[in-house]
Amino acid sequence: MRAPVFVFPLALLVFGAQTAANAPTNAPAVLREATRRYRQVTVDVARPSPTVDISRYVLVTDDVEAVRGDAKRIMRLKADLPLAVQRKDRALFERLFATHFTFRGEDEFWTREEYIRNRVERSEKVGAVRYDNLVLQLFGPVAVLTYRNTVTVTNAGGKQETLHMSWADVYVREAGEWKIAAIHLIEKK
Repeated sequence: MRAPVFVFPLALLVFGAQTAANAPTNAPAVLREATRRYRQVTVDVARPSPTVDISRYVLVTDDVEAVRGDAKRIMRLKADLPLAVQRKDRALFERLFATHFTFRGEDEFWTREEYIRNRVERSEKVGAVRYDNLVLQLFGPVAVLTYRNTVTVTNAGGKQETLHMSWADVYVREAGEWKIAAIHLIEKK
């Protein structure tokens, strides 16, 4: 499988944010990072909606208690996104997305307004959404969430289809609140 084009810039963004977030001690950044003890913790989640199935996610961190509240808020955003799609709710999309939100799909690139317009005006209906293999890691004011999901879609003609997709989302703090900054489709089956 080919590595997506966004991986290198995303890695630079994450590394830069992580280095900045862990700054001001007297030790060089490389030494401070070498002493961190990251671990992964599975966090169970109460199903957020009858049509959105998230049962658990993996949180990668060196301090679970310090990031638990932020992780919970980010996962709430993740659960609210399919609700906005299902309801075609412009106001909810606007609350979820960062000012400079972008979407990258297969042969598609949309800005915040283009994505919202597309989701609100499209004729297909999104039914049940199930998330699997969710992995969240925070890097100061930036977080990355990778996952797979299974989505049931009904087109304008009434034909139902089940889609299987893999994604990477980027979250940022904007005006003190977590927002979805980017959604990148990795693979669609």
